Amino acid sequence: MTAIVLKVNDLGESDKIVTFYSMQAGKIAGVAKGAKRSKKRFSNKLEIFSLLDVMYNALEDRAGLVRIVEAELLAPFMSLREDYERYVNAALVCELIYYWSRDYDADKNIFHILHWALQGIDRGSTPLMVQIFFQVKLYTLLGYRLHLSGCIKCQNGEQSGVPYAFHAGRHGLLCRNCYSALIGREMVPLSLNTIKLLQHAQELPLEKLERLRFSDVSVREALQLFRVYGQYLLQREIAAWNFLGKSEGQTCQSR
Repeated sequence: MTAIVLKVNDLGESDKIVTFYSMQAGKIAGVAKGAKRSKKRFSNKLEIFSLLDVMYNALEDRAGLVRIVEAELLAPFMSLREDYERYVNAALVCELIYYWSRDYDADKNIFHILHWALQGIDRGSTPLMVQIFFQVKLYTLLGYRLHLSGCIKCQNGEQSGVPYAFHAGRHGLLCRNCYSALIGREMVPLSLNTIKLLQHAQELPLEKLERLRFSDVSVREALQLFRVYGQYLLQREIAAWNFLGKSEGQTCQSR
């Protein structure tokens, strides 16, 4: 079974609990017996971000943890664990998949964008840009597509210099006339340039996304949008966001 490791925790002196997202079965958590002492079966394999071919013994009632029998390393994505900015962005990608996924609920498209994001960051694409594109596609797949064509209240779709803000609770834009009385933590001001770039990102296939060029301002606005939107939808803090902010000041155009 092809899977990507989302999370690893120690269990006792020699075992590990590994949570991974697989193409065939979705999110699964399993125990790898003796993983911390293994010199053959699990050595340097059960690491966060790794792409694996996993063998495990499933439980009939699918309750609790499976037992991981063997794992073959397909791609280690080593650079994600060696560079701070890459690590934090990859960690955010995996944390989002972890919280948005239900056990044994497979979605090949979710697996595909997860693999695409980690592979892109590992190969040297600008991490923050991959992050933005990943989240654009993720929320579309989850059924929470951003409504960016105009004000969702008054239906003003001209976008001709009118200030807009994204309202997380309404999943879309409000113009200044409609949001003036609704200012709150669920709202993120957006420039027209950022709105147009996000619209293009929604429509373009993954292989063409690097054509888009975001200014530093648009990167900051887009990241703030997704932070607020994700927290609103999940009703919880995502830890990796707290570390991502340390690298937002760098140049963020695609390479």
